[in-house]
Amino acid sequence: MQNNKEQKIFLVINLSYFGDVLVTNALCQNIKLNYPDSKIVFVVNKPFYEAAKYQYCVDEVLCLDKRGSHSGFLGLLKFAFSCPYRGKIFASFICYDNDRGILLSYLLGAKRRIAGRNSNFKFLLTDVCYFKENYKQMKDSTANMISVLTDRPPEILPIKYLTNPDQEELTQKLLSQYKDKEIVGLCTVGKHKENYMPVETAVELINRINEDGKIVFYFGAGDDTKNYAEELKKYGCTNFVDLTNKTTIYQLANVMKICKAIITIDTGTMHLAYATGCPTVCMFYRPFMAATWGPCVDLYPNTIIVDSNYTAQNIYDTAKRLWQKDLQPV
Repeated sequence: MQNNKEQKIFLVINLSYFGDVLVTNALCQNIKLNYPDSKIVFVVNKPFYEAAKYQYCVDEVLCLDKRGSHSGFLGLLKFAFSCPYRGKIFASFICYDNDRGILLSYLLGAKRRIAGRNSNFKFLLTDVCYFKENYKQMKDSTANMISVLTDRPPEILPIKYLTNPDQEELTQKLLSQYKDKEIVGLCTVGKHKENYMPVETAVELINRINEDGKIVFYFGAGDDTKNYAEELKKYGCTNFVDLTNKTTIYQLANVMKICKAIITIDTGTMHLAYATGCPTVCMFYRPFMAATWGPCVDLYPNTIIVDSNYTAQNIYDTAKRLWQKDLQPV
């Protein structure tokens, strides 16, 4: 067992969005497999702190406030010079060719700085190593960064997000309030408008779920999700629990655990759903994205991908296949 002085500190830097942060978890697990006594410090954009904090194998999270106190080069310097691990980092992994992350890694004095091949800073920071992308799925391509240190490919692993619904106050409140109902989670809005579920489809889908005796929890955050929920109500579709902007990421994950199934478009909520082990229907309105960003059903047996036939009836029938198996979240 390594003592504290010998403990290797790994920095995982992902300053992208919700789903991107979650997908990085396969890399974190591979670090621990190869360096079990190491400490993994995850640097994340401030709004997605909880997406990193409750990941399996992550030991500590540092928030970089890209739009606030750490904006611009001076903000990056402020973060770097206040970081308690400056000069102590064995290796850093900069995910998604993020130039800001590479520069931060350099300022922190990481001994090894491992990133993709497309950074604008690669010609300046010559200690940066470049990994070869051999995998279709983004999570596995990112996990392959470990091979720079190990000279062998990563283990192909499911991403894992840790929950504790029995101890989460909002989850218990909702469970008590709707204890006589089976719950289906629904997410129709995400970062990319081309992924949105048509409102008419959502209305029909919610009605079909209600007819089956179940209640819909509507998930999402931001103005677009709020406006979408209001649009549903204009169609006369009101029999759902609107949780828009009412949960943190961690609360959302725990609420998902009490759902019979989750129906979600391709967005961060989708990755969170299957990472918690929930039965999940993944809607890819851009089918070409499924190979790279969709969950591998061999790793997530409670998951089904829909990349064609986007009718409400088909989506409903697909979800029903999951809840009729009486699967329990794991």
